[in-house]
Amino acid sequence: MITRYSTMNVLTLVTKRSVRETEPERRIKMFFTTRTFNSGDIIEIIDGNKKSPVYVHTCDPASMHKQAIRSGELDLPKLKLSKTGGNANGIIITQYNPELFDEYLKEPKKAHATGDKFLQTFFPKKREPKKTIKRVVKKTESFSSLSVDKYFGNKAEHPTEMHELVDTIRKYFGENARYGQGSFSYYLGFFKKIPNFMIQQMFAEAKNSPKDRSAQKKIFWWKVGQYVKKK
Repeated sequence: MITRYSTMNVLTLVTKRSVRETEPERRIKMFFTTRTFNSGDIIEIIDGNKKSPVYVHTCDPASMHKQAIRSGELDLPKLKLSKTGGNANGIIITQYNPELFDEYLKEPKKAHATGDKFLQTFFPKKREPKKTIKRVVKKTESFSSLSVDKYFGNKAEHPTEMHELVDTIRKYFGENARYGQGSFSYYLGFFKKIPNFMIQQMFAEAKNSPKDRSAQKKIFWWKVGQYVKKK
């Protein structure tokens, strides 16, 4: 089996999408390719059906991964290079120092501080936390003079019932990702495809499982996935 990979390399890349993952192990994507690149190269590939610049993290001969390939543990997609435009066919757009780039992966602020336009667009800019403004409710002399808004004090915390469901379920499962899998937008993207009452039912069924919180989350997402597939 390994002979068909004898002329191939195992390439690890950091893409504009993967760099936004909150879990470090998700930031590195692996591919098979017959091409040879160097750590630090910036090339252009097709990622999510779009042209996208990516950073070459490592490029190793496939023979270094014989056992994993033979066992089926390492079953990777083939690298799709751009076929049109000025950066087609794996041309090296630019290069970066691998040690510095690894620092940028840990602390994206350093990448933005360089003033390099590519690095500034490649790495996500950390959003400043929103400031919460406390509303002061003036006292009134009699209950009859209170408006509904004044009586209840503040506006609803969530704009829709679906947003409230996302917030409730994410907190229950201990999700805190700001980007990618587990983020608020990730949940919302799936929930928009499902009626609210169905989401509530799936969540209730998962919570009623005697398994631990991690297993309950898997059960919940399995139910979500099955529903979306049917639709």
